Amino acid sequence: MQLKKTYRIAVSAILFISVILLIIFSYAQYNIRTKNIIDGYLDLSDAVFNNSVYSLDGTWNIVPDSFVDPSLNISKHPDVLPAKVPGYLYQLPSSEAGTVKYGTYELHIALPSPGSYCLKTSLISGACRLYCNGNFIDEIGSIGTSGDTEKSVWQPGIYLLNTDTCNLTITIQVSNFNLHQGGLVKSLYFGTVDNIYFFQSMQTIKSAVIIGIFLGIGIYLLLLTCMNRHRRMGLCLSIFCLGSAFLETLLDENIFFYFFRNLPLIIPMKLQYVIYAILITSIFYFFKYIDPFKKAPAVISIVGILNIIYLILMIFVNSYPVASALGGFGIVILVINILIHLCRIIQAIRVEKKYACLSLVSIVVLFLLSFLQFFAIETGRALRIFPQENLFIVGILFFLLCQINILLADVDDAYLNAKQADAMEIAYLQAQISPHFMFNTLNNVSYLMENDIPKAQELLLRFCDYLRTKYKFDYRNQVEYSLEEELNFLSSYIYIENIRFHNLITLVVNVPDELKSIRIMPLILQPLVENAIKHGFSSKPLTIEISAEESPDHYLFRVKDNGKGMNSMQLLDVTKNRGSGIGIANINYRLGKRCGEALHFESTPSIGTTITFNYAKEA
Repeated sequence: MQLKKTYRIAVSAILFISVILLIIFSYAQYNIRTKNIIDGYLDLSDAVFNNSVYSLDGTWNIVPDSFVDPSLNISKHPDVLPAKVPGYLYQLPSSEAGTVKYGTYELHIALPSPGSYCLKTSLISGACRLYCNGNFIDEIGSIGTSGDTEKSVWQPGIYLLNTDTCNLTITIQVSNFNLHQGGLVKSLYFGTVDNIYFFQSMQTIKSAVIIGIFLGIGIYLLLLTCMNRHRRMGLCLSIFCLGSAFLETLLDENIFFYFFRNLPLIIPMKLQYVIYAILITSIFYFFKYIDPFKKAPAVISIVGILNIIYLILMIFVNSYPVASALGGFGIVILVINILIHLCRIIQAIRVEKKYACLSLVSIVVLFLLSFLQFFAIETGRALRIFPQENLFIVGILFFLLCQINILLADVDDAYLNAKQADAMEIAYLQAQISPHFMFNTLNNVSYLMENDIPKAQELLLRFCDYLRTKYKFDYRNQVEYSLEEELNFLSSYIYIENIRFHNLITLVVNVPDELKSIRIMPLILQPLVENAIKHGFSSKPLTIEISAEESPDHYLFRVKDNGKGMNSMQLLDVTKNRGSGIGIANINYRLGKRCGEALHFESTPSIGTTITFNYAKEA
């Protein structure tokens, strides 16, 4: 079925609008406000919380390698250090920063009034304990001073904080012995209860929309690419979409962790790395199946094997240190794939492959944004130009926008090429006039001119009728013509052949008059009659009977002769289109495409052959 250009435009518009909305949402950030946090102090005494939440990004106080009593003022502690939030423990400005595995964060907030407020946390790796004004609020996992006593989990949360004064102190004890990255590694948000829950809802809606787009496009691609030529390409792109949908649930956290709470950290960490590996692998094989190289260089096969090995290792690893190390190695895999894809696309541009430039732009944007997000996450540096958590998703959407357009256009081109091929087959059939038939007819005209001029004239007129009907059909503008035209065409053909066969061929037409006006494909009966004469004629008279019957949903055609017939082996060859000539094979092909039907043969040696086929009515 042809993909209308409107459908391609619609899919492209959906993706384009999704990218624009995501960028708008990311910059708007639902009225997220920021204020300078200096030395663990945030002044919100003049803050207006109407439809706003405040990001707690800035410089907190931290006491490394100690779980300080939350009732104490950490800023007076002798070992207190400034800690950038979001940031990692290993980035602390200390000569021993690389060995810090646990500690206590603190932030003092001046409020406009006492009351109830909310704190929204995201990823705090690997375990933490939360206090407000020295009062215990919650513990995520189990903090500890060693890997044996710590239980790492990954769990976002929203916490109610009550204060009777205009001052509020947030204390967070964290430990991280299982990952090389630990601490407050993502932003925390503070505001009124209503605003925090509204902020949470808007983030969830944004993620749900993105997930829905990815799932919808993934399923659409699965249904679209059921054709052989595009099955592998579409499957790879579909896997990429479905993987992106699942990855979004992990990156946003609100949806996934709503259903799976208090998971051991190894599970979401592995899932995230596995999905990254799946995305890299699916893109690799997507480009492999549209690779312009007839023979791929060995390095491409090696990279493909490396991607598979990396994916398998990520699936089966069950150790925090190994999983973390492999996750860090993912940047190397990413860079190698970037280089391979760039080489492929540049080669495609050199050989002037269609849409190669668009592929180059899409892959560069995707991997550039992926690298920026990975860099921001690994270094703990916030990218002020754009919210880092959305960079990868924008890259994916842009990549899909380009690649789906390329794939749909390629599918459409394939359909048009197939349609043109069908038309050319009809034109080829039209052009087929057996040289023997032509020479015999002209020789007969020459002979009759000396012996029977009226008959020679009649033969010439019949031959003109034959050629006129054969070439009347314009394959570029008309698909079918009337059954009556085909029967008249056959009448002229039999008359011409009878000159050569001394009137031993009789054509019997048993077609009701009301059926002669139906539209049929051209040249569908003439090749069958021609084969009956060619393979069935012997020295005795040959009768060929053509009949047609109507049923509720189709027409039944029958071409029957009393010729030589066929044995079982000959019948099998004809049924399988072996040695049956271009005409029979072409009729089977065209019947199959239009009606899902084929010619049915019944034959008995010395008795004759009957050919039947159903011709579906137009819907």
